[in-house]
Amino acid sequence: MFTFNYTIKQEDLNYGNHVGNERALLFFQWAREEFLRANNLSETNIGDGSGFIQTEATVQYQKQLFLNQEIEINIEVKGLRIIFEYEIFCGEDLAIIGTATVLAYNYEEQKVKKVPTSFKDLVENY
Repeated sequence: MFTFNYTIKQEDLNYGNHVGNERALLFFQWAREEFLRANNLSETNIGDGSGFIQTEATVQYQKQLFLNQEIEINIEVKGLRIIFEYEIFCGEDLAIIGTATVLAYNYEEQKVKKVPTSFKDLVENY
C-alpha cells in the first residue's frame, strides 16, 4: 500500500465550506502521480512505451472534510486493467473511498496495450 499525505487548503472548499466533490478525484490523481514519481514513472511512462488512459472513476463520501484538516490517501493497485483503490482518512476516520480504472496505453501508437511486466512486478511489491 502506498500513502500520500495532504492538508486541505482554501481552494479545496466549496460553497458549503467543506471539500468540494470534484476535489476527491484531484486528491486521487495527486496520490497516483506521487506513487508513480516515487517509482521513477509517470502517467505517460509506466514501462514498455505505455502510459495510462483512465476509463472510469468512482467516489463515495463517508464524511465531510474541512480547511486545514490533514488527510492520508492510501492506494492499492489491483488487476489486469489497473484498478487504483483509494481511501482518504482524516485521523482515524474514513472520509472518502474511490477507484480509478486505467488501461496501459501507447500514446504514440494510439492503442491500448498489455500492462508492462515491469509495472505488474512493481505493483506486486506493494
